[in-house]
Amino acid sequence: MKTFDASMLQHFHQLLARREAELRLLLRSSGDLGSDAPDAEPRDVIDFKELATEQTLATVDDAKASHAVHELDQLAAARRRLDDHSYGMCLDCGDEIDLRRLEALPATPYCTSCQAVHEHERSPLARR
Repeated sequence: MKTFDASMLQHFHQLLARREAELRLLLRSSGDLGSDAPDAEPRDVIDFKELATEQTLATVDDAKASHAVHELDQLAAARRRLDDHSYGMCLDCGDEIDLRRLEALPATPYCTSCQAVHEHERSPLARR
């Protein structure tokens, strides 16, 4: 298993910065998703299907924005771990995180095994 080392520091700073820029762009653009165009004519009558569609889209946009904010928090935490030289180490077990996982999810704080435990704990089936 290949793992993170200090020679990869700049590469991961760039990965985190790129993802942060993508998320900030998504958040900026999501503010415009629900707004009507300035030249659109006002509508007096909206049928129930249209209303349901608009509400569904608003719910999806809210979920995307919430996920983006959460991921931005994870990116900031990953950047702090890069600075304090703990990046690439699982926050739960302390083992090194596989480099392939870090490449795919540069902000991840957990190895695959610990991430599975966290996902199982959040699962509705685990609460039964």
